[in-house]
Amino acid sequence: MSAELSRSIKRTLEVLEYFDNDHPSVSVGEISRALGYPQSSTSILLKSLMELGYLHYDKSQRSYSPTARVALLGRGVQAYLFGDGSVMSALEEISRRTGEMTILAAQAGVVVQYIHVIPATNPVRMHLRTGAVRPMIGSAVGHLFLSALDNEELKDEIAQIRSIAGDPPRLDDEALMKEIRKIRRSGYALSTNTVTPGGGVAAILLPGSFNGQRLAIGIGGVAEVITQNSQTFVETMRDCIGRHILTADPVAE
Repeated sequence: MSAELSRSIKRTLEVLEYFDNDHPSVSVGEISRALGYPQSSTSILLKSLMELGYLHYDKSQRSYSPTARVALLGRGVQAYLFGDGSVMSALEEISRRTGEMTILAAQAGVVVQYIHVIPATNPVRMHLRTGAVRPMIGSAVGHLFLSALDNEELKDEIAQIRSIAGDPPRLDDEALMKEIRKIRRSGYALSTNTVTPGGGVAAILLPGSFNGQRLAIGIGGVAEVITQNSQTFVETMRDCIGRHILTADPVAE
């Protein structure tokens, strides 16, 4: 795949992910500023999505909004993510009970991607957009995914990630394995001041997998708050998973 095509695909998905309750309709300029794209190429991209039926253009407001076709893109996963006894139900309850930012994450190659983010409602909070990525090595959620592998798979995965990522290692192998063993003992990942200065996250894996992909949920916020409340947050996540997910139909494979 060419670099240009890869960039175009990435931008298309980022644009679609930008629409939410806070951004039901957007202008070319807003998308350009928010996502850091040149305004000319942003305009071309939005017009192309409109011509394909994914966006509607309001001439009076000079803004774009998603069409029903966008809502139908994920209809095959709605029963698991959005139906009764769903992941989304668990995330929403965690958000209500803690007031902190709640995330749903998945491994995406050599990085972790936050595929859904519910913003915090507490006055003092951290901000993160849906679609944000974190390194597999050097982030709590990344280490959480690695901890689910057996030792042979883990060794190969770490070598592959290091060879593809190409970045200076955040942790050497000994320090990384120490973190993974800690996660395996406790059943959750906790880190502060790693990727985001002043921020922290506590996360646990969801049971099973979705189409072969492991998912994790987490609570993120100000480092001091996450550290002081980590046990309570983990218990809340486990409780919500037990009532909303483990009692539902088997996870899709």
